[in-house]
Amino acid sequence: MTEAPPPFNDHNTDPARPPGDPLTLIATETELTGLDFTGLDLRPALRRDSRPRAFTRCTFTEANLRGAQLAEAVFTDCTAVTADFTGALLDQARWKGGSAAGANFTDADCGDLICDSVDLANTKWGGAMLTDATFTGCRMIGARLTGHRGLGLNLARCNLAVANLNGLSLRGTHLVGIRFTEADLGGADFRDSTFEDCRLADANLRAATFTDADLRGADLGELTLATAAQFRGAVISPDQAAQICAALGLNVIG
Repeated sequence: MTEAPPPFNDHNTDPARPPGDPLTLIATETELTGLDFTGLDLRPALRRDSRPRAFTRCTFTEANLRGAQLAEAVFTDCTAVTADFTGALLDQARWKGGSAAGANFTDADCGDLICDSVDLANTKWGGAMLTDATFTGCRMIGARLTGHRGLGLNLARCNLAVANLNGLSLRGTHLVGIRFTEADLGGADFRDSTFEDCRLADANLRAATFTDADLRGADLGELTLATAAQFRGAVISPDQAAQICAALGLNVIG
């Protein structure tokens, strides 16, 4: 006979919880809709049952999810503003819509994570494992991706204005619809990458490498002699070449 699991309890709550209590439900159910976990420590409840959860329109604002087991979890139209996911296991998790603005994903395991149309403004990803993670249509203004681990990060149609991407490696990637306006791209590796409908105007490109990158589909902003030198080794369009020649004081005659 299978032994029944012990009754759920956690250190900061009354053990006699009503059946509809959010902590009781997250500890015992896998399909969760419309629950409010604002400010709660969800780690004890998630440790009780390691099955993947599916959250729909749930609120995790300022929730404590440090080191939480959330592998293969699905978040649909959820709110996790300023939630703490430090060191959490989010491998193969799926986020669709909603907001995690200001959330902390430092040192989290986010391999194969998929985020689609999520507000991730001002999020922190330092030390996070982002191998083959994919961000599509996400608002990532001010996000800090510097110092993340792993290769194969995929970005498409994301707004990364004023984001910190210092030292980021996007070598060999096809970047579509990315806005890097005023982003810190210092030391970033864009070798062999292709830019399509991207904007690099006013970005910090100090020590970034663009060898064999195809920049013909990128808005490079106003090109000066100094900025043109930062794209050394890249493939550019005739119009872009004309801008560089103009910056050098040269007249191009067709």
